Amino acid sequence: MDFQHESYIVLDLPSPVKEKIYDIRNYHKDTLRASLPVEITVAGSSGVGVIEPGQDKELVFNIIKNISMKTSPILASFKDVLRFPGTDLFVFTLKDEERFRLLHEEITKSGIKFKPNRFPYKPHCTLRSRTPISDKEVEEIMGTKLSDEFILDTISIYMVDKIPLNRLYTVKLSGK
Repeated sequence: MDFQHESYIVLDLPSPVKEKIYDIRNYHKDTLRASLPVEITVAGSSGVGVIEPGQDKELVFNIIKNISMKTSPILASFKDVLRFPGTDLFVFTLKDEERFRLLHEEITKSGIKFKPNRFPYKPHCTLRSRTPISDKEVEEIMGTKLSDEFILDTISIYMVDKIPLNRLYTVKLSGK
C-alpha cells in the first residue's frame, strides 16, 4: 500500500503545552486548526512538500524508525509569533531551531521522496489560519506568549484524508 493522500512527518507536542495551543486555537475560533493535531512539521509544509505518492508505506515507516532510533528527544520552547507574509497564517516560532533543521535535513536526505515546496524550512507550530482577521485580532495574536519548555519525543506521519487526521505511524525518539 502506498501514500494515496497528502502525508506529513511531524513531531507531536506533549501535554500540557498541546492543550494550551488548542486553547489558543479555540479562543481565536479557528475550528479547522482546533481539529488538527498540535505538532511541528519536519517534512511536508516547508523545505520539502508532502510525501510523494507511490512509495511503499512500510519502507517509509522503516526509514523513520531508523532515524528515530538515532535521534534523541528535543527540548524546546517557543519564541515569538510570526505571521507568514501575505497570509493570515500565524505560528509560534522556536527559540532554538538547530535540532529541527538537522532532523528535517536527515529526513529529506533519507531516500523518502517528497513533492517540491518553494518555501525554505521554518520549524513552527500553527496557531491560527482562519481568515479574515481584524487589526485587533492581529495585535492580540502577535502578542501571544507561551514560556513553557517541553520535550518532543514522538515523531508521527499523518495523512490528510479526513478530519480527524489519520495517524499512519508513530514512533518514539530514542537516540542518545
